[in-house]
Amino acid sequence: MTMQGTLSGAGLREFATRQEAALNLAQRIKQALLSELEQNDRATLVLSGGSSPVECFRILSTIGLPWHRIDVTLSDERNVPADHAASNEKLLRENLIRSKASGATFAPLQEGIGRLLPSACSLIGMGEDGHFASLFPDSPELVTGLTGDTDVVSVTTPSSPYSRTSMTLRSITKTRAPCLLVFGETKRALLKNPQAYAINHLLEAMPVEIFWAP
Repeated sequence: MTMQGTLSGAGLREFATRQEAALNLAQRIKQALLSELEQNDRATLVLSGGSSPVECFRILSTIGLPWHRIDVTLSDERNVPADHAASNEKLLRENLIRSKASGATFAPLQEGIGRLLPSACSLIGMGEDGHFASLFPDSPELVTGLTGDTDVVSVTTPSSPYSRTSMTLRSITKTRAPCLLVFGETKRALLKNPQAYAINHLLEAMPVEIFWAP
């Protein structure tokens, strides 16, 4: 069972378990992709890395869609080889671009990714420090990421041993169905009062569907 509510003007859907949240999110992404493909030859899906969306990726990989018409890219990536353990591309290839979704086209995150936007759906994650994509509060490039007019920004942060490439807020908001996946009470509490955090810029930019579970 889900409960509809609001957090900072965003649509909140609360689920009893992370599995249930992942399943409902996968269905929402499916809906967004099919809607886009009814109007256009191709659809773009923007996804985050990290552990939170992995179950959703695995569910999506089992869903029958015209994956050969779908481009998949990342909201952010660590600047490591594609086969590196910390690579988000590796995470997608192992958990999403397989089984029924093996026909999807992976598009590396780089300047020029704007040609694939607006996306049908953009799945964004959020850290306990309020960062989204790789727009970290301690990053010298945070302001550029939030206000810049490029598609991507190169990011360094003391929070990570790797430099990163991240979509800017400008490019992240070029989506028809923005979704945020968050787990745990700490993140839920942050979203109740997000004004001091980077995530507030996203929540103020557009209505976001939030999928939450304990």
